[in-house]
Amino acid sequence: MTSTDTVTLTAGNGEPIAVTRFAPDGQPRGAALISPAMATKASYYTAVATWLADRDIVAYTFDNQGYGASARTPLKDVGADILTWAADAATVVDHVHEDLAEHFGGVPLTWIGHSLGCQLLPFTDHSKITRAVISCGGTGWWKNADYPDKAIAPLLWWAIAPALVKVLGYYPGKKIRLLGDIPGPVMTQWARWCRNPDYLFGVLPEHRATYAAVTMPVTALTFTDDATMSAKASAHLESFYTGAELIPKRFAPSEVGREKVGHMGLYRRGNEDLWEKLLLPEVATV
Repeated sequence: MTSTDTVTLTAGNGEPIAVTRFAPDGQPRGAALISPAMATKASYYTAVATWLADRDIVAYTFDNQGYGASARTPLKDVGADILTWAADAATVVDHVHEDLAEHFGGVPLTWIGHSLGCQLLPFTDHSKITRAVISCGGTGWWKNADYPDKAIAPLLWWAIAPALVKVLGYYPGKKIRLLGDIPGPVMTQWARWCRNPDYLFGVLPEHRATYAAVTMPVTALTFTDDATMSAKASAHLESFYTGAELIPKRFAPSEVGREKVGHMGLYRRGNEDLWEKLLLPEVATV
């Protein structure tokens, strides 16, 4: 039987970061930390975290500032940007490392990043992580997008997003059916990166070294029907991990017994067979 516990950490800016642990009954053989996609609550990953715990993998999920159990104010009042979330991810890794040492004998930790979560790993103390899975990841440089997204991308990044953030204080993606609801500073920073062919490196070139410092095995899972992240976008992000032992694995849905997987499908409840085939073999164990 899986036991769950939630603790609230304090971010560098004083905001809460809610972290939930899903622990098996006995001694785990490994651990996994799931870093969520943009505008996605930790609760989206409850099913896969519980499933991992049932297989003797202690799993952790967390909410980025502004979402789920970490939300303290309306989204329009959230002051965090992507680099704030990156610092929060580092805080979570430190906590998980200490928790594993205290309660589970320091079993190996695997980072499972989904979409945006694929980009935050380098900003943590990844010496505390044994290996990583980056799933459905990519950069946002608009010319890497496939149609129809490529047609609307310039309008989104140069006009729609800046205007809506200026007027509303946040990006109301759900209302306009284009991405999710996103804090203003996050959307402003992300838009700036997406307007640059080198993505964040074009704005913050010092972070080339941040990515290059990751030397662990990194498995990159992508799907051919992911309309949010094209093959070019995924390959672009993968190229950032110059120091890692990168293992790209790209699947058509039919190869994993599905009609569609897309950008969000891998972690949906009911996909236990995909977790068995694609995730569990990548989790480091003793």
